[in-house]
Amino acid sequence: MMERGIYFDGWFRHNHCYHPSLPIRSLQMLEDLERYHGTVLTWAGLGGGSISLPFLVHEAFGSVDPRMQIYGYMNDSEFIAECSRRGIKLFGIVFEVQGWEYPVVMDQDGHIVKMNRRAEEDDGHAWYGLREFSAETWPDAFPTGLKDYYPDGIRDEDGNPVKDLWEECCTRDRFGNPIHAQWVEIRDHQETCYQMCRNNPVWRGYLRKIMEIQIDAGVPGIQLDECELPMTSISSGGCFCKSCMKQFNAWLRDRKAEGRLGPEWDSVDLDTFHYGSYLIEHGCTFPENAPFYRDYWEFQVFRVRRYFGELADYARTYAREKYGRELLISGNFYNMQPAYYPIENKVDLVITEMDHTLLRQSFYYRYCAGFAPGKPVIIAENPYGGIIPRLLEMLDRGKGYDLYRIFLLEASMYGCNMSVPYGGWMGNTIKDAFQAPRELTAAVQDFLTENEQCWPKTRSRGAAVLYSYGSYYWRDSNKGSGANGMQDSYGSLLDAAASEWLDPDQKPVPFWDVIRAMSRVNAQYDVVMLPDGEFREDDFSIDRLSDYPLVIAADCFTLTGNQQSILLEYTKRGGRILAAGRLAEGTSLREELLQTGNAVFVLLEGQKESYIPVFMEAFDRIYGGIAPVECTDERVGIQRYDDGGRTWIHLMNYQYDDQKDCIVPIETLRVTVRDAAYRKPEILVPEGDAVPACEAVRKDDLTVVTLRNVGLYTIIAF
Repeated sequence: MMERGIYFDGWFRHNHCYHPSLPIRSLQMLEDLERYHGTVLTWAGLGGGSISLPFLVHEAFGSVDPRMQIYGYMNDSEFIAECSRRGIKLFGIVFEVQGWEYPVVMDQDGHIVKMNRRAEEDDGHAWYGLREFSAETWPDAFPTGLKDYYPDGIRDEDGNPVKDLWEECCTRDRFGNPIHAQWVEIRDHQETCYQMCRNNPVWRGYLRKIMEIQIDAGVPGIQLDECELPMTSISSGGCFCKSCMKQFNAWLRDRKAEGRLGPEWDSVDLDTFHYGSYLIEHGCTFPENAPFYRDYWEFQVFRVRRYFGELADYARTYAREKYGRELLISGNFYNMQPAYYPIENKVDLVITEMDHTLLRQSFYYRYCAGFAPGKPVIIAENPYGGIIPRLLEMLDRGKGYDLYRIFLLEASMYGCNMSVPYGGWMGNTIKDAFQAPRELTAAVQDFLTENEQCWPKTRSRGAAVLYSYGSYYWRDSNKGSGANGMQDSYGSLLDAAASEWLDPDQKPVPFWDVIRAMSRVNAQYDVVMLPDGEFREDDFSIDRLSDYPLVIAADCFTLTGNQQSILLEYTKRGGRILAAGRLAEGTSLREELLQTGNAVFVLLEGQKESYIPVFMEAFDRIYGGIAPVECTDERVGIQRYDDGGRTWIHLMNYQYDDQKDCIVPIETLRVTVRDAAYRKPEILVPEGDAVPACEAVRKDDLTVVTLRNVGLYTIIAF
């Protein structure tokens, strides 16, 4: 079954999106979720543990004012139960990186009477958050308190009492200053959020208690936000907290003992080394141009793998042992960056928040589908650096409906799912939430649900494009490369709609250059991940390539011995390899592949403007004879699926007219399909759209389909 995600922040229109506690849930929301055929709710509830554990318990089990119950409001555990009854999986959200302090006004009994914005108006307001919870400043603020969770108090890794959880666990820059989570702090508000460090065992212990409460509240799944913690803080100059520095030193000493540190470390005394102090002493910036930065980054990736896995295992065990049920785990795999690949095997489904939400980015969706083969991939939009703010403004004015339909449908077309924004996050500066038109959304969701057999989880009949993690993790870890440059220009849609939606910062990296170029010509391909054997165990097998007539390796300069053997075996069985740039440097693989007669090599010299035409010329020579579906019309995108003798060709029309504010039908479109069962195909379109006229002519193994007046989305079903 196709998972249909709902981006279920539930924040209010024309109001700020206040982290971390999400708005109270209601029966009306349940009606909407059913109307949208939702199966998975992301960023969906129980986020208040970042304020305090008693606050979280109140979200889960607290009483609801009768005045609100009149309108169907309920606490989160009640809402979770109602969702589960309807087959909807609500994922509790653990805001791992967030540690909050809120302005409050307390009465004489220590109960909260005003909080956040209303409390700011009182000059004598107090504070409530992690600090007050750990110091027992307001023990009667909620029915539970510190002793209910820490009977013996909180202690750090050295056994010392912790009276300030906020200061103990926050991330720090090299000067020792705490680092703010600025993207969630609402501008011109007094609420304060520090980034927290999961490398600190005190914070991991606190996160375990958050998950216990969520499981007690009945969640079928848990989503760990910022699951790359504490790498989140790197762009802000962290993390140099005591736990990170202690663990980094231990890691360096182990690497040195293994003979795996470079000669630049020879003059460094690792017994006394403190990375933050070293950078200050030598006048270095961070992370730009910082010495030893790659070692630090790799150390943190290993810690991400270790501690994310530890928390995931703990939550599953707790649910199984206490309640006898299996718990689903996911995270926020923000933009599918390299740091997430080592933990992909620890999740049941992948949830990713895009860095740039744009239109016509099939290469990104294909990469996401290949990142977690066989697993559902649910995508959430991001308000920064993309179309979302403008699209929301257009929808408010009754415009942009076809653009919104493309936004929802495009991810599904290429093997993922774009979650429906239900009060979706609009950042910390825009005073609004993304709540899309109800009937427009429902129509798209009806189409996806009624025809879900048209999107089977099958492999492409075209090419497998290899992503060598060992060759790319470091290049893609730097901003501006890889999926961080998701944008592309195709002419009419983006140029006419708004050229400013494009972010021009694209750092040339061969893998991404190659799949962008292939996507422009509607080539059919899947991304196939190759583990490096260290960050991620090399479990690659020849079965991953068995269905592909062509394998493309773009600058895969390092491959494991296992992977080299598999590629050689693949060519000996008759498969063809197109290798662009380097391939397994320092080995004999190139010569061995050439001896099979099934390998073609092209150089990658200069910038992509010069090497991509060379690559595409070689690609076209090979692909032309095996292309499972072809259409040269640049106004459309194409995806083919096959399953059990059935074939579906999906077409997206990107011919958007800015003045008319709609997708303009294509008068005549010809599509050539190879090896499809021959009978007159059925044409499927969203309800309300005109069905294109169709003619199909068969010659040998090719079927030429001619469509007339092709609308926004069309499925040709054989």
